Amino acid sequence: MKSLKSILAVKLADMGDALLIVPALRALKTAYPAARLEVLTTATGRAGLDGLPYIDQLLVFDKYQFDSPGSAFSPQKAGQVAGFMGNLRLKKYDAIIFFHHFSLRWGLLKYRALATASGATWRVGLDNGKPLASFLNVRVQDKGFGTDGLTERDYWRQLVEALLQSCPGQPFIYDESPEIAIAEADKAQAVRLRREIIGDDSEQPVIALGPGGGGYSLTRRWPAANFARLADMLVQKYRAKIVILGSADEQILADQIRAQTSEKAAIVSLAGKTSLKELAAFLEDCDLLIGNDGGLAQLAGISNTSAVVIFGPTNSIAWSPFGTETGRVKIGQAEMDLPCRPCLYRGQNLGSRLGCAPRPCLTTITPPQIFQIAQELLVEQLLKHKSRRNV
Repeated sequence: MKSLKSILAVKLADMGDALLIVPALRALKTAYPAARLEVLTTATGRAGLDGLPYIDQLLVFDKYQFDSPGSAFSPQKAGQVAGFMGNLRLKKYDAIIFFHHFSLRWGLLKYRALATASGATWRVGLDNGKPLASFLNVRVQDKGFGTDGLTERDYWRQLVEALLQSCPGQPFIYDESPEIAIAEADKAQAVRLRREIIGDDSEQPVIALGPGGGGYSLTRRWPAANFARLADMLVQKYRAKIVILGSADEQILADQIRAQTSEKAAIVSLAGKTSLKELAAFLEDCDLLIGNDGGLAQLAGISNTSAVVIFGPTNSIAWSPFGTETGRVKIGQAEMDLPCRPCLYRGQNLGSRLGCAPRPCLTTITPPQIFQIAQELLVEQLLKHKSRRNV
């Protein structure tokens, strides 16, 4: 059996989801070191994966322009798709691996078309029993989002293992640790930002807030008033400096939170003011992140930063952030029993993107509850930072 010479990994998703496939990509390159590994992703996914040494090329495709059949089959876009598919065909991949659940019929059709265009002999993906998924010839059973305790990372690891069983390479080595490539310039900018925010007070804790969570589902957001109250509690108890992080689209949200606080002098916003890599570097020297489920939660895990991640309607098992296994990252959820939770990513279905109007899965989570979880992490983290800064 000939060895693989080229592999296309597909993850058309935002930055947070793209970061979850990093251990699997590293395992792929370790298993097939001579193979060229290319990754097809979105522009935001590329921002998280760019610079990793085991990726030979990143291909960017704007999937959001093709989220419905009507948009995909317009004359202008049909030509764009045809050109893109033709270029894939010329690359003559040996294997294509889909880091996706095939939950929607239209999505499944798109991925089937990608597999055909790639010309790959080995077509690896999750099998949910749908007839349209018959194009896969290396399959891992899709038991559903979070079913049997399986995280998304668990599924992606299983896909690499399945490919190795079908097309043997080097011995399977899987390192769960996350990774992001940060340039020295990004680290230097993070140092400057920290100095501007807290000056020379090395004892003052810096706590980041991530009140956004991406644009896919705004129902994941814990209320802004709760973040404001929590910020006041942290300033009053720990004399903390609060830094609100997020994208440019979340600047208004950050301003709303700061406007509702009573400790405005201790609260600053960097929302929309940093690149992704600068943000990751800045998080490395924060004492704690408190935020919603989303890309920032994954960045905290990668940056080795303690975090409290608030989960409401989304699946906390499937999207368990890096660091939860060691207890460095803790999950905050409504304490009541809610049989409707999760309503987003439930079983083998996407579920409800908008959730329900009352959203008790979020609204019953109180600032004191999150503050208590934060204290458990913060006390130990402050001792570590104090020791390091005094060296």
